[in-house]
Amino acid sequence: MHTSRTLIVPLFAIVAALGLGACGDDDDVAAGPSTDSGEESVGADVVEYGSECSPVGEDLEAEAEETVAIQLADYAFVPADVTVAPGVVTFAATNVGEEAHELAFLPGGGEVPLTQDGAPDEEALAEAGAFELEAFPAGEDCNATYDLEPGEYTLFCIVEAADGETHYEKGMAGTLTVG
Repeated sequence: MHTSRTLIVPLFAIVAALGLGACGDDDDVAAGPSTDSGEESVGADVVEYGSECSPVGEDLEAEAEETVAIQLADYAFVPADVTVAPGVVTFAATNVGEEAHELAFLPGGGEVPLTQDGAPDEEALAEAGAFELEAFPAGEDCNATYDLEPGEYTLFCIVEAADGETHYEKGMAGTLTVG
């Protein structure tokens, strides 16, 4: 059973419309492709970990050239490998698992950076331009719309499970190819 917790999340160099926050620990930082006019937001916010859907890029949904249905399960994405054309894409995410899950993207692909103790390296993720649809509860749907540039992205979820391992460490990863 998943228990909610409150996180204090620093939000620097974040696109204002990206509903960012709960990524698995107290230092979450993420940025991403433009989801609106490109305005940035600086500050701190308090969010309830996986307590509700916070859609991303709602202002772009009408412009979406493609919609990708993706399931977030315990501990996998279905499908795990997704290919889309560059441009505006909506991810219609459904959490079919028992726990809260997120849909995060690492531009350039590859392994998600971790610290020496195995925790997500939030600073390295921010520097790499990682962005996310923040964690939302089991049994719910949540959309994220992005204007994606060509390239490879790693899909991942670094929500922490009850045993202290992240969902990514348990195998919740995939690949997004934009091209």
